[in-house]
Amino acid sequence: MPFGFGSRRRHAVADPTMTTTTTTTPRHRRHFFRRTVNPDRRAAGLKASLANPNTTHEGRKEAKEELHAMGRSAHVPLSVKIKRTLGIRSTPRRQRKRANARRTAF
Repeated sequence: MPFGFGSRRRHAVADPTMTTTTTTTPRHRRHFFRRTVNPDRRAAGLKASLANPNTTHEGRKEAKEELHAMGRSAHVPLSVKIKRTLGIRSTPRRQRKRANARRTAF
């Protein structure tokens, strides 16, 4: 398939000169734009899913297990959970609009 999209399953390769079939293993899973996934960014995403009110109980449980397996803390402060539930952002809207206007001015 073009552009590297395709199956990640193991493919059997038959060599006509050999009597056995060899298998090739796929490359390690990679991020689309980067070569490898940054473990700090992965941990940040898992921690964000813990505080996200739309995450299921099973999803939270898996995220906690992953964080513990990585040796990271799975604690999310209560204030963060309340802010996420109520949709309160840490940066006021007026300040966000100013920052976006500055970025688009160039």
